[in-house]
Amino acid sequence: MPALAVLALGALVLGTSELAVAGLLPAISADLEVSTGAAGALVSAYAVAVALLGPVLTTMTSHLSRRH
Repeated sequence: MPALAVLALGALVLGTSELAVAGLLPAISADLEVSTGAAGALVSAYAVAVALLGPVLTTMTSHLSRRH
C-alpha cells in the first residue's frame, strides 16, 4: 500500500474517532454527572490539545530512529 494511502487512512480513522464522541455526549455527561455543555467542553479541550501538541511532539521526536 502506498505511503500516502496509509497516511490518508490513518487520518480518516483518527478524525472519525474524534467525531464519534459527539453522539455519545449525553451518555458521557450523565456518567460524569455534569451538563452536556461541560462534557462538550471537555471533548473540545482534548481536540485543542491534540491539535496543538501533535505537531510539537512530532518535531521533538523527529530525531529519534524509526527502526528498532
